[in-house]
Amino acid sequence: MNKDRLIKMALASGIALNRLTDGSYTLFSANIKFADMIESAISHKYETERKKDQDDLAALRLKVTAQAGEILRLRTNASNVVNCLDEGVSNG
Repeated sequence: MNKDRLIKMALASGIALNRLTDGSYTLFSANIKFADMIESAISHKYETERKKDQDDLAALRLKVTAQAGEILRLRTNASNVVNCLDEGVSNG
């Protein structure tokens, strides 16, 4: 995570900063480590959910493809029935 952004977030949250010898402020190393751990956990959860969504999408695509094939088969059968009926009427 961007250190400057992390410091701004820490200040906004009331987290104490470490004053350096040059007068500037930074986060304590434990706070940085904690932020890195949170970021890692969130990233892992995001990747896990993303993988699940991709798997769900692939399964849905297969299902749609199968349904499309079934629809085409039914249309062909319906067309054959209509043709048979038309032949029967014209022969009858």
